[in-house]
Amino acid sequence: AGELEGSKCLSGLLSGLAQDAFHGHPGITEELLRSQLYPEVSPEEFRPFLAKMKGILKESEFLCLEFDEVKVNQILKKLSEVEENINTLMQPV
Repeated sequence: AGELEGSKCLSGLLSGLAQDAFHGHPGITEELLRSQLYPEVSPEEFRPFLAKMKGILKESEFLCLEFDEVKVNQILKKLSEVEENINTLMQPV
């Protein structure tokens, strides 16, 4: 499994998986990824590694969701109003 961890190959693998999963690029198969990036690794050894990398990508998609700008602005406005109210309450009478 040590051969599977070269950073250049790993970057290529994650890029290929992302193109397939998020951008719908056809033709990115397990065999293509293995033969191009890890030709010295057997399919039996590559499959569990590939599954693990796919799992990491799926988990990370939740971390990479784009923020809805309108909702963010609404929250910032509410926070500003709360801050103003706190400042008003804290002023000496």
